[in-house]
Amino acid sequence: MNDRRFYIAVIIPLVLIIVSALPVPLVVNAAKYAEVGREMLMNHDWINLTIGGDAYDQKPPMLFWIAAVTFKLFGLSIPAYKLAVLLFSSLGVYSTFRLGKLFYGKDTGLLAAFFWVMSLGFQHFNNDIHTDTLLANFVVFSVWQFSAYLKTHKWQNFLLGAVGVGLSMLAKGPVGVVIPAAAIGGTMLVHKQWKEIFNYRWLIALVIVGIMILPAMAGLLNQFGLEGIKFYFWTNNVGRVTGSYHGSSTDYSFYLHTSLYVLLPWTIFMVYGFIKEIGSLIGLRKNKTQDFEVVNIFAVIVYLGILSVAKQQNPHYMLSAVPFMYIISAKWTVRLFSPENKSKTRNVIATINKVIAVVGPIALLVLPIVVFPEKRIWFWAIYGLLFAGIVLMVVKKNDLPRQIVMLTFTITIMLFTVNVNMLPNMMKFHTSQQAAEIFNEKAPDGATLSIYTSSARLWNLLLYSKSPGTYLIEKEDLEAFLPKPGAWIYTSEEGYNDMLEMGLDMNVVKKFTEHKQLTAQSGRFLNPKTRASRFLTMYLVELK
Repeated sequence: MNDRRFYIAVIIPLVLIIVSALPVPLVVNAAKYAEVGREMLMNHDWINLTIGGDAYDQKPPMLFWIAAVTFKLFGLSIPAYKLAVLLFSSLGVYSTFRLGKLFYGKDTGLLAAFFWVMSLGFQHFNNDIHTDTLLANFVVFSVWQFSAYLKTHKWQNFLLGAVGVGLSMLAKGPVGVVIPAAAIGGTMLVHKQWKEIFNYRWLIALVIVGIMILPAMAGLLNQFGLEGIKFYFWTNNVGRVTGSYHGSSTDYSFYLHTSLYVLLPWTIFMVYGFIKEIGSLIGLRKNKTQDFEVVNIFAVIVYLGILSVAKQQNPHYMLSAVPFMYIISAKWTVRLFSPENKSKTRNVIATINKVIAVVGPIALLVLPIVVFPEKRIWFWAIYGLLFAGIVLMVVKKNDLPRQIVMLTFTITIMLFTVNVNMLPNMMKFHTSQQAAEIFNEKAPDGATLSIYTSSARLWNLLLYSKSPGTYLIEKEDLEAFLPKPGAWIYTSEEGYNDMLEMGLDMNVVKKFTEHKQLTAQSGRFLNPKTRASRFLTMYLVELK
């Protein structure tokens, strides 16, 4: 993989994916997080968080700080915000490389980092940005530094590991401790490193982390009192696991089948790697071999084990385990395709990858041909060139570099199509974006744009409006909100009927009869013949 042509063949698709994702608007939670950062800047308050003017306690401030700094430097630029988050994600990619290299050499580290950056999970959640996007980066950085410390006993590695944990907790809370504790604690227990376990340095780490999370604690204490601190350390974590706060899922295999697509297009390498890793560890323990690494497997099994029994489950929750999954995958992939290994498994994996590489883009054609017919010639030119590259790799021999290039082209076709064809067309029906644009164009100075009813709670409405208002959930909230001169409200059919019953003097600026939320798709909506049956009606009204 030292051929210059190889690097050109994989870097150009990476740039294409990133560039095609930059113009895609933020929606749902990603828009909410960006809006918290925007309000932080508007309020000149970097500690007390708000959303729609109301106090916000759901997440710590790290991601919001990044958004606020970006918006201060570049204005309300979502592409700049995405690039800023990508800058932090580069730390996670580099840390994945260094952790893989630390245990298994440069080739494994490079392959693991490449698997990570060119995966569906990485690229999607650096476009649809969540706090887990940052968490994954800081967690793998922390584990890399602590692992280096256990090998070298250098103070700087230990201190940086503690800083990584502090940043993880500023990104998403105490969940940021779980993987470092499982990976490093598990390693010390398995290898009976009792002196390290009871080392006074861990108290120093505790102090460092405590100091780093003080801004989050101060904001929660100011706005919510001791309940805010309890929410941060207990309710928002244990409550989601037990279901006492959110969630009711009982699908214990959720992250098993979710990983099959989150890790695309490298899924087969991952499956093979974990089968070999578990078999190897069983053999090592039977033979009482002392020199073996359990950092990565502990990080994955403990974390995903906890997530699997949790009552609230989402694909992005598993993101922090993925770098470690890829290190294991890369370790066994490098060994499988080494010159001295003549295993028939190589041909089996190569064949499966070729099927994925060819069938995937062909099946994906249903989107730009049937679901949202694509007429732009340049789109089809890029699609055709990438698919031609796949075909060229398929007919070549089954070596690892060609499989990597082939699968890189495959994931590029997928994400390019989603970013350029699917998401922009779906956004046409996500009418909160249109409502914000109409408000920005027509509303007078001093007007605000608010949300009424939970079914109209689409946070990009506030993010993209020139003057965001607040979120009104119940009729009582609307009544308390009134009279509000210059108020514009985006609402559902139910909310509009409430406003009619209240006899409000209002003007319907726009009635949206073809509304469909971006994250609530179905086969009937994707089918152009039945799409109209899935539309809802939304309203943009101006209170007089």
